[in-house]
Amino acid sequence: MNSLRIRLFVLLAAVTALVWASAATWIYFNTRVEVEKVLDRRLVEAARMVGSLANASGGVPVGPSLERGSPFATSGYDRQLSCQIWSLDGKLLGRSTGAPLEPLGSDGSGFSERSIHGETWRVYSFVDRTRGLRVHVGDNLSVRRNLVNDLIKGLVLPALIGMLALAALLWTGIGRGLSPLRDVAKALERRDPSDLRPLDIREVRDELRPVVRSVDGLFDRLERGRASERHLIASAAHELQTPLAGLKTHAQIAAMSDDPDVRARALLQIQTSVDRTARLVRQLLDLARQEALGDPPSEVWTKADAAVSIVQDELCPSLELRHVGLEVDPALACLEVRIDEGALILSLRNLIENAVNHSAAGGTVRISMDASDQRAGIAVIDDGPGIPEDELASVRERFVRGRREKGAGSGLGLSIVELVLNRAGGMLQLANRAEGGLHAAMLLPVSAVRRTGIY
Repeated sequence: MNSLRIRLFVLLAAVTALVWASAATWIYFNTRVEVEKVLDRRLVEAARMVGSLANASGGVPVGPSLERGSPFATSGYDRQLSCQIWSLDGKLLGRSTGAPLEPLGSDGSGFSERSIHGETWRVYSFVDRTRGLRVHVGDNLSVRRNLVNDLIKGLVLPALIGMLALAALLWTGIGRGLSPLRDVAKALERRDPSDLRPLDIREVRDELRPVVRSVDGLFDRLERGRASERHLIASAAHELQTPLAGLKTHAQIAAMSDDPDVRARALLQIQTSVDRTARLVRQLLDLARQEALGDPPSEVWTKADAAVSIVQDELCPSLELRHVGLEVDPALACLEVRIDEGALILSLRNLIENAVNHSAAGGTVRISMDASDQRAGIAVIDDGPGIPEDELASVRERFVRGRREKGAGSGLGLSIVELVLNRAGGMLQLANRAEGGLHAAMLLPVSAVRRTGIY
């Protein structure tokens, strides 16, 4: 049952039918009780009336006179009411037509039930000891049941017709009630795929406001994502243009010059441009790979010192070329973090590479544990110039390089680290040190960090 209209209709129809069925059941039993009371009162009145007529006439009416003159005879229900008049010594003095010859009731006064010839009677007996009379007035219970059933039928038939009419009204009403939802669907169908503006719906029902708001929010996120992609493509093209232009220029210089020194410098510049281009392409691929990944594995623990050792081996040529030392806190040997090993290596490589590029010759980059009340992780500390305070937030954005940027950075390293940490539920914290340099910490929730031994 995929139709919302049908589901609502079935639900409302089922609830309505349940309410009506409950009401009909209550009406049936209540009507039956009330009819029984009315008919019992009628028996009492009829018995007393017959007794008073017998007294007033000075005799006892017998045979058909009771039937023809009875004010309580009811057309449409044959033998609905039967009457007998007995003397106190047990002699039948009179009876209505159709009444049995056997006594309908008991010798005493009041109500009783008796089965005669397979028929059950509800009888009221009235005793007049002064006149020596006993009057029995009874109803055939089958007639009573027919009367109650006819009353219920008279109620149920209009109710069934009313329920059918109500079902038609419900179906129509639900259809009209869902028309605003169809308006939203039509607005989406008519929209061009490239149009990410908010939905232009003038009147939105309160129940649909969250849907329209969510759709508008989705369009806004998609638009910002597309804008980010356009910015990424434009920035990547611009960043690649510079080293490629340098490659072409220095290649032409090397080809045209006969001076060995000029050619050597041109070849060195070509190598620098190639390194810059290779690093940019690598970081673009890393960024695309991280954005394409789904949710990170929840129970993947990685040893911190193993990841640092791999990065150290990768950056060994750069460390030697720049004469920068790398100092690793021995406590990292006991530290494990809940993050994919490849993602941790990628983040560490970007942070350590940045720290090495900004460190002066003879400087040292330190890697240590970092912890607070809520988070813990790994910190990369250098003794370079740091980042201006007004740029600490903006340098996390893609292709943004600070004004103190040294070397051939692409402005993607920190954004890659932040993307990796966000996927793992962590954060990148940047802070300038009072003694100079930058403190970059990869912090994860304390539940994602554990120590495997005692240091």
